[in-house]
Amino acid sequence: MSEPNRQRRHVATPKELGECIGAVRVASGLRQADAAALCGVSEPFLNRLEGGKATARLDAVLKVCAGLGIALELVLPTALPANPPTSLKRGPKKAA
Repeated sequence: MSEPNRQRRHVATPKELGECIGAVRVASGLRQADAAALCGVSEPFLNRLEGGKATARLDAVLKVCAGLGIALELVLPTALPANPPTSLKRGPKKAA
């Protein structure tokens, strides 16, 4: 169920992700420098992220999303088993 005042967007490219992050930042009334400080990343990083640079570090992208209140949701293609294998070679995880 969606929270009030929340939108869902399908994002398929770094450019689309950057555009969404930039739109949220602007709607929040934040300059890039202020948003970067709030999120714990550099202003040049945020600039590249909003510009759709494809090589952005995932940990920093997640920091920006969290700092701006953007929730990320993964939609998996199929249900995962309760005890998924850790690799194709090792098989299922052992119970602790």
